[in-house]
Amino acid sequence: MLEKTNAIVIKSLKYGDTSLIVNCYCEDFGLQAFILKGILKSKKGKYPKKSVFEPLNIIEIIFSKKPGNNLGYIKEAKLKFPYVDIPFNINKKNVFFFLNEFLYEILKEDKTKNLSLFKYLYNALVWFDSNKKISNFLIKLMFDLTKFLGFQPNLENENLSYFDLRNGYTTNTKPEGEYIKGKLKKTMILFLGTTFDKVVLIKLNKIERIKLFNYALDYFKLHLQGFNKPKSISILNEIYNPT
Repeated sequence: MLEKTNAIVIKSLKYGDTSLIVNCYCEDFGLQAFILKGILKSKKGKYPKKSVFEPLNIIEIIFSKKPGNNLGYIKEAKLKFPYVDIPFNINKKNVFFFLNEFLYEILKEDKTKNLSLFKYLYNALVWFDSNKKISNFLIKLMFDLTKFLGFQPNLENENLSYFDLRNGYTTNTKPEGEYIKGKLKKTMILFLGTTFDKVVLIKLNKIERIKLFNYALDYFKLHLQGFNKPKSISILNEIYNPT
């Protein structure tokens, strides 16, 4: 039986000399793996171009997958939203490199439909391609994703002095473990309560932005079992210049 769905390419790996295994986060099926046999040597027209399956591309696919099989087979695929700016913007490409690794880490076990999460990611990627001010994008996205994954910060008492990263709530008692306080705690609250369009107005210097970014990563490490910090963190230095 053939299925049709929108999908976001999460990972693409060469399999043998001529094939690809592609992991896609699907609108209707969660994370699914597909094999594209012979795509690297296929004649024109037999398969979509390999470039369709570049990481974080938003695509539309028609596929089949037998019950019990780990791999499905893509029959047709096309770009749903062709990126206009990202392929030509080195800073955005660097963010994409990190984001691709990060999303794989948080979605690698998510094989069930989560329509609200898919729509959020779809809209976030479209926004990112269309806007120039991107310095706060990753931090905003990372904290937003906690809402979908079940460990959103509890900010019911947001005026308390500390945000306890391990326990996920604000407190007036200094936590024994890692915490956020002062301006960065207030900024984290702003990030969670605003839109991508308005987050660009939040002012942070380079050091503050790096600290808040690392706090977000630490929060995922504390609350998401099996999460590994992406190895591509180092390439983001250029993104964290003051803007």
